[in-house]
Amino acid sequence: MARVSLLEKEQVAPSFREVYQSSEERSQEVLNIVKLLANCPQMGLDYMRFAGAVLRGEGVPMKLRELATLRVGSVAGADYEFLHHIPLGLIAGLTRKQIDDISTWEESSEFDEQERAVLLYTDQVARDNNVTNETFTKLKAFFSEHDIVELTLVIGYFVMLCRILVALQLELEPGFRPE
Repeated sequence: MARVSLLEKEQVAPSFREVYQSSEERSQEVLNIVKLLANCPQMGLDYMRFAGAVLRGEGVPMKLRELATLRVGSVAGADYEFLHHIPLGLIAGLTRKQIDDISTWEESSEFDEQERAVLLYTDQVARDNNVTNETFTKLKAFFSEHDIVELTLVIGYFVMLCRILVALQLELEPGFRPE
């Protein structure tokens, strides 16, 4: 059970109610993360705008953004985030085997050199909070400075989200299936 209330539409501030209405208009369930963020409506709305920018991306392929996102969820032990991103990872082009091997990527033969550079960088940003020069050099072989900043923003965003999810013990929506 979440440590804070997951607010229903009639409980939220008027400024946040449109988020619920938008989900309803698309015949989509309001996600628990939205119900959690509704507790802090102004910051919640700003947070969701940033989340949209992170999910849309600019130059880094969705496949690599989702690879980093899934790895952050794995490292953080944030099942909510990890499971919600399995379908996005599959849509982006990750294989089911790659997703299954995220937690043991170093031993897996499922990842190419660019993917391995992303995973190593993700580990060092998300888990170690220290990126070695060797890792950064590997990353620079595949990405422009723009893309490195974008990838770092993606990783940093999901580190923050996972900290929130774990600290507040957010649970999956009833009946949620990741595939």
